[in-house]
Amino acid sequence: MSATAAPRPLVLRRRRIARALAWVLCLVAAVPYFGIQDLVTLFGWVDQRWEWPISLDVSWGVLFTFLLAGGYAWIGVRPHDSAPGLAALGIAGIALAAGAAAGGQPEPLPIAVVVLASAAGLALLTRPAWGGADWRISWPYLVLAVLGAVLWLPYTASALAQSRLGTGTEITNGVDHWPVQAAAGMAILLASAALAVWRPGRPLLRVAVSFSAGLIGVAALAYPDRDGATEGDLWAIAAVLWGLAVSTVQTGVRRGRDVRDLEHASRQQETVS
Repeated sequence: MSATAAPRPLVLRRRRIARALAWVLCLVAAVPYFGIQDLVTLFGWVDQRWEWPISLDVSWGVLFTFLLAGGYAWIGVRPHDSAPGLAALGIAGIALAAGAAAGGQPEPLPIAVVVLASAAGLALLTRPAWGGADWRISWPYLVLAVLGAVLWLPYTASALAQSRLGTGTEITNGVDHWPVQAAAGMAILLASAALAVWRPGRPLLRVAVSFSAGLIGVAALAYPDRDGATEGDLWAIAAVLWGLAVSTVQTGVRRGRDVRDLEHASRQQETVS
């Protein structure tokens, strides 16, 4: 162990604190902030006396479930390898702040501040490694990120336009869903770009991006007349196919090597700590 490395008992104590904090915040994102509840509106597990804006709810749900709750859960399970979870939190926090600013509604901004502050605190506790060798372009993911921009930029722009009108009626914890729908589009764009250039984030971000895109597309196809389904059926089909492509790229031997490389790097970090 190097002279500058923290004593192992202190490292383990910090990781235990990080794990506990991450799990608490995961539950907050998933339940009090309606990550899971808004996702299940797609499957009809809600009071059917109301006409739910399914696409608006699903866009909120994917952001709070797959990127926020998912990022915290990753850190809760793997505090010794926290960088992918921190990246998911950073992407979601930045997207929420941008959605608030560009959408003309400040209400998502406090959530963004809490997310980014918690990510900074968890980073201090877990001391993630951000090795230069981890930055490597994946050409299939890069192509998908470029194609994704064609899908998610107009989706984001439509949500921002609706947010600036200030006429949204779907409110959760005092926050209109339209700027959060814009944030979901931005987060998918940012995460797909990260997939293209940053190898350690791929196991988590691949799941977050593919599920988010697929569920948003399915919601728009299933309920095209509800608020949030802004881009039409062809767009929704393309979103689902794009999500499937993200989920299947780099399978087989190359993917196995990536996972083994990440596990080896994680063991090395634990040894050094």
